[in-house]
Amino acid sequence: MKIVIFTIGTQGDARPFVALGQGLARRGHDVCIATSARHESLIRGGGLGFAPIESDFADLMTQKHAVLEKGNQLRMGWQVARALCRWMPLWVRQAMEATKGAELVIGSGSGTILGASIAQRRGIAFVQAQFMPMTPSKWVPPLWPNPALRLPGILHKALTHVARFLIWRFMSFPVAIMRRELSLPPIGWKGPWSETDSAGNRRYLLYAFSRHIQPQPADWSRDRIAVTGSWFYDQKTSWRPSPELEAFLAAGPAPVYVGFGSMMTGKPEKFTALILKALRLTGRRAIVATGWGALKNLKPDQEGDIFFIDNAPHDWLFPRVSLAVHHGGAGTVAAATRAGLPQVIIPFLADQFFWSWRLKVIGISPMRLSRRTLTAEKLAEAIGRATTRAPRDKAASLRPLIEAEQGVESAIDTLEGWGLLRQETRSATLTTGILPR
Repeated sequence: MKIVIFTIGTQGDARPFVALGQGLARRGHDVCIATSARHESLIRGGGLGFAPIESDFADLMTQKHAVLEKGNQLRMGWQVARALCRWMPLWVRQAMEATKGAELVIGSGSGTILGASIAQRRGIAFVQAQFMPMTPSKWVPPLWPNPALRLPGILHKALTHVARFLIWRFMSFPVAIMRRELSLPPIGWKGPWSETDSAGNRRYLLYAFSRHIQPQPADWSRDRIAVTGSWFYDQKTSWRPSPELEAFLAAGPAPVYVGFGSMMTGKPEKFTALILKALRLTGRRAIVATGWGALKNLKPDQEGDIFFIDNAPHDWLFPRVSLAVHHGGAGTVAAATRAGLPQVIIPFLADQFFWSWRLKVIGISPMRLSRRTLTAEKLAEAIGRATTRAPRDKAASLRPLIEAEQGVESAIDTLEGWGLLRQETRSATLTTGILPR
């Protein structure tokens, strides 16, 4: 059966769906991922079908980095909503084209309500997939304002409802445009959070994170919600490091990794200087990944104990380092935990604060840091504490547990158990002719 996945955002948002898509293809399904053209080579390189959804969150974040720098998430939400209003009419046309002949739609992030509405318009099944806990629970604190607050369980649920209501306030404007384009009735003021949609169809939800990091609470309905484990798209067998990187790794003890993925800062030179000062205080070697622009290569000659790279696949690099300092994105948290690494989190936005809190709770990230009040001395202390025996041992103990979850297979088994996948008898191949495992 044809399955279309909508994921709109950064490469970190798209990569897990390549893994899921490959798993679905191995079971005989035809998979197409609808996302930004920026990710086309990633999708096609994974042997899957690609459909364009006109958006570029990299450009959006570049233009709005001043808002991000101030940590004003409400204002950033409005900026994203305004961009979605501009994109929505085209998204609808592209999404309808992508889903011709589809029998199942999966949506995530900004593609969630788009995917759900397209599926409703076509009369086919829809599944939501997310990388952070968004379902209210007495045992899971809200992502906002501060997951570390010790509150009664009923307040956890109440604040999550408030947070979802605020998200809906931003999203209701572009969604109204989308629903009008599709000739669908508007979604009410409470938002799209009920257990069934307006047509009475059950809303299914896959959470692609590890139960060893955030267990599934007892008050989540298990007949429509599942925590499957993370979905890893591995490239370690196909990616080749530079000779200089290999030489640096071989020249001494396993270095610290520092990288902030798709995050950006208004003053990357200043932030990088702080990072380098902290590393000097620890006396440790480090690999620094500049990513989308949070950091800047201040040592182009690559001499000394610091080695700069643009990026590298986490599944290749993380087993070769001793510690990961990063922003706390769900994908990076999963990859570092899978590699058995203690971690230091410097969160920028959204769910990163939640994962920073969870890693402290489970014992692999001893200190919670704030980017606003960060100093080289605080970061050096956090690195020192994260490399003591207790967090190292705890991180090492999680490695086999994360591997054993087999998140992709668990997700597909769940979809089959929910009756959303038709059993295929043919032996599918990916468009590359290779069937990776």
